[in-house]
Amino acid sequence: MTGAATHQITATCEAIARALETRKLRLCAEIDHYPVPAAPRDALFNRLLEERAELLAELGRFNALRAEYPQAVTLRSFVLNSRSLDAESRQQLLAALHDANT
Repeated sequence: MTGAATHQITATCEAIARALETRKLRLCAEIDHYPVPAAPRDALFNRLLEERAELLAELGRFNALRAEYPQAVTLRSFVLNSRSLDAESRQQLLAALHDANT
């Protein structure tokens, strides 16, 4: 792998981390500002809590991948399978990974 490709993969790792952290901050803020649920089974509030738990698990998986010096193919698989990245972020990250392989 060339130095440029390695740099691109490192930059893409940082972009993935920023995208997930940004989503986490927005989700936590939404939960923090959510009015006290009217019923113990407030569906929206429960969905937000589940989404936060899923996002935190995904961040853990990403950090484990990152610690192992991931290759572009591993990152590509992560980005494709992420349920926490929005479509625009996913597209940008996949383009960056494609550039790292060329």
